[in-house]
Amino acid sequence: MSTANLFPSVHSHPLSRNLTKSRVAPSADQAVGTLVWWTMFLSSFVAMLTSGYLAWSSLTSSPVAGCSGDSLFDCNHVLHSRWSSVLSVPVSIPAVLTHVAILGLLLSRPQKGATQTLRWNAIGLASLTAGGAAVWFVGLQIFALGQLCPYCLVAHAAGLVLAGVYLWSLPISKRALRWVASGAVASVAVLAALQLGTEAPPTYEVIEHSQGPAGAAPATNMEYDAETEFFAPPASAAPQASLFPPAASKWAADVTHLLTAVANPTILLSGQVSDAGTSQPQRNTASVLGGVKLATTEWPLIGNPDAEMVFVELFDYTCPHCQQTHRSLSEAKKQFGDRLAVITLPVPLDGKCNPTIRSTHASHGEACEIAKLAIAVWAVDQGKFAQFHDYLFESKPNFATAKAKAMTIVNGEELEKTLSGPVPSDYIKRHVALYQKAGAGKIPKLLFPKTSTVGAVGSPQAMVRLIQQNL
Repeated sequence: MSTANLFPSVHSHPLSRNLTKSRVAPSADQAVGTLVWWTMFLSSFVAMLTSGYLAWSSLTSSPVAGCSGDSLFDCNHVLHSRWSSVLSVPVSIPAVLTHVAILGLLLSRPQKGATQTLRWNAIGLASLTAGGAAVWFVGLQIFALGQLCPYCLVAHAAGLVLAGVYLWSLPISKRALRWVASGAVASVAVLAALQLGTEAPPTYEVIEHSQGPAGAAPATNMEYDAETEFFAPPASAAPQASLFPPAASKWAADVTHLLTAVANPTILLSGQVSDAGTSQPQRNTASVLGGVKLATTEWPLIGNPDAEMVFVELFDYTCPHCQQTHRSLSEAKKQFGDRLAVITLPVPLDGKCNPTIRSTHASHGEACEIAKLAIAVWAVDQGKFAQFHDYLFESKPNFATAKAKAMTIVNGEELEKTLSGPVPSDYIKRHVALYQKAGAGKIPKLLFPKTSTVGAVGSPQAMVRLIQQNL
């Protein structure tokens, strides 16, 4: 077949003067010029290659090159959202098949007029469906996810060009176009209905943690009391020492109880006097990672320290997945009320204070400063910490704005003094140590007694199920 037969001439376009003068209606192939054909072919080819790469990335769980993610562009978030698949199949796979079909139809050159018309009807159905799907998915990225995937945008732009050029060239009759367009609209509507009607797949991974031997330290790089099994807070945050030495304190307690007994002898008769010197108050704890315990009164906490259900959250205030998880957790807490508390430990994705981060993304450039500021607010006034914690997630401020806000919530002089001291940095070091014990890598992480999750928890319902299953 000659090149002239494969690619129609530009002069065969309906706008051509020669065809305008002709009494014979041009065929569908004659109605499409060389420039139009090549534009459609290249658009479909680009969309096929881009969708093919995304399909390969989804099927092999490989990272998308050059798309590490920030506040706006985050391929990982988009490609792992509920909208990235239909009936558990990555949407990039039907996209590849659609464009393979378009390319095959464009390359085929039937001679009969009826076959040509049928071929261009099929090309129109596929092209307009690709364009409609592009509108649907771009809208989802903007309005539902709030983040964009550059590779997806390239494929969607190619689909829009393909549909636009087809409508401009109009190789079929207007009557036939109405049927083709109706079929494309119906196809996109079915796609949207299937995605809306399908429960969102989990965007997190659940990891099992076996119970370690009793009394064994969970990791050598963590401050761990092998006798009590408690993960210790920083020494800089230890409570102030008693005014009396240990022996004197025990003596003072014994004298106090003796005087109480003398004042009320019935206590002696009823046997209610206990050995106050040896009794210790029970500390409410969160047991995580198969045996590591954290006292609720010694770490930043949202909720009642005496809550019956407590778990640990590792997060970064500048992390979009953590912000999504925070929204789910805030809604879930309404269901549990005072029964639930969360030990909230910021782990900045910033190499300045987290040695596990080799390269700090620009979006996390102030993560260390913001995390330390949150710790300082908690250290100054634990009652105001929840308010500031929510503010950081909901407003997503930079450090200067966040600090100005903190000054209005807690005592500014005390905040400055705490920020300049060792407490915030020492706490972050402990948080990073626990993060390493939990496997490092992605955040957010939710730590439960025998399991942990990695990745965003995308809905309050999923968060409620996790809490009910693990606590």
